[in-house]
Amino acid sequence: MSDGARLFYKEIHVMPQHLLCVKSCLFLLVLACSTKGQGYQLPPKIISTFKNDYFYPRNSTLTDASFNCTAQNGPIQYQWEKDGVVVQNSQYVSIDNSTGTLKFVKMQNGNYGTYQCFATNDNGTSLSKPFKVKEASLRSFPTSSIQEVQCKQYEHCIVPCRNKPRCVPESHCKVRWKIGEGTNTYAPINTRVAVDNNGDLHFLWTKPDDWTGLPYLCEVSHEQLNKSVVGSQTSLRIDKTSMALEIDPFSVFKEDGKALVGGRGVLRCMFSGYPIPDIQWTSPQETIIKNIPSKYEISDFGRVLTILQSTPENEGFYICLGKAKTKSPQNVSLNVTSAPVLIGDNQMRDMTVTEGNNATFRCEPMSLPEELPPTQPLWKKNGVNLEFDEEKYILTENSKALTVIDVQKSNTGVYQCMSENSEGVLLKEAILNVIDPLRTNISTYDIATNIAYDNITTTGDTLTTTVKQTESQTVIYYIVVPLVVVVLIIICISIYLYRRKKGQYRVNEENNANQHGQEMDLEQTPLQDG
Repeated sequence: MSDGARLFYKEIHVMPQHLLCVKSCLFLLVLACSTKGQGYQLPPKIISTFKNDYFYPRNSTLTDASFNCTAQNGPIQYQWEKDGVVVQNSQYVSIDNSTGTLKFVKMQNGNYGTYQCFATNDNGTSLSKPFKVKEASLRSFPTSSIQEVQCKQYEHCIVPCRNKPRCVPESHCKVRWKIGEGTNTYAPINTRVAVDNNGDLHFLWTKPDDWTGLPYLCEVSHEQLNKSVVGSQTSLRIDKTSMALEIDPFSVFKEDGKALVGGRGVLRCMFSGYPIPDIQWTSPQETIIKNIPSKYEISDFGRVLTILQSTPENEGFYICLGKAKTKSPQNVSLNVTSAPVLIGDNQMRDMTVTEGNNATFRCEPMSLPEELPPTQPLWKKNGVNLEFDEEKYILTENSKALTVIDVQKSNTGVYQCMSENSEGVLLKEAILNVIDPLRTNISTYDIATNIAYDNITTTGDTLTTTVKQTESQTVIYYIVVPLVVVVLIIICISIYLYRRKKGQYRVNEENNANQHGQEMDLEQTPLQDG
């Protein structure tokens, strides 16, 4: 105990033990309920997630073009912005500010752009990650005359899809080759015939009956638009040979892949030879790849490998091996990338802080290896860029740490950290909830008691205890405290039923008076009769 500490005696009144216990339980129950009530007044936090891009056709009636923005800690009002401007209800766009729904009935040219949702209550504003709405489109082939491709029997022959029109997004587009103009006959895809990702048709070895006298036409179809276009008419001239010679495997096409973390990475390779070689894939860890649900999928007769849920560990060089009597390896690479990420448990965490203290948020964005570094963090509060004032905010560690100085109730809100790299945008939020300490006066009565405080004796009639709420997670308020209260009430009821006789007790309490938060040791002993 320091020199400034003093001990003194204070006379108060207390109840018999079983009644005091019941009263304490009721006090804790009230405390828990009041604490829980504070949690309900937190600023909002958006829980909806959106993809980076959405595609819709122009001037078409839409049935599935709606976005639902949902946030916790209501009641909440929602607002949508496009390219930084508030979206208003119009003939073809509807906004419901109470539910957060944005719906497009018909897409006009001015509706394409970058959208973001804002969720607001009395204590702050939460932001969604921005996303882009783009046009789904398929253009036409230019007019051209028929061209001839010369092939040799048993050898590889490629028929290019000339002037293939732009089709967006590629994931909704498909290329097939028609045989004959105006027909519904298509070139069959099998171990010998393939179409690469550029739309070119490959006869991995050629047969004379690959030419029937009808031209081949490249058809590009768009699933979402329910539209297809044809062009690039081509005839074949196949030079025949009387004897088939074995041809060792050799690569005729390969395509590297790129995938976002958690997304699908697609690798392609294609081999010619006679007879057609088998294809085997090997991972960067030098293990042979088989079809594994939720991990790998091999399709198109072995020519396509899909990594279903890409992770940084999937990045690297894969070996696509053409196998016949001889082998022909081909390296195909996968680049796994992402927007900036936060690593570690102490990044942008929600805080509950009492007035007068400091609050520090950490935001340390990182790019994956081999990626361009992220931009310096940009800080916002409730969706508005922070104006830095040394009396209110301090930025340290190259803007990766934001400290709110001497927090007050006005500092309550949602703080946002934003950063970006070549692959996307990071938006991470954290709630700052500023509260007063909870103070409770407890008066007890019936029996006089002496309390020791340090060589001085005084007399009073009330014991005042200050309960200070500390920084804690909401789960403590909503789960732990109520459970503890229930257990205490059960114990108190048991004591009450067991001890029905009133008694007299002395309470000795020592307090270290020089500390800001008081720690008390209570000892209760019965008074002797007389």
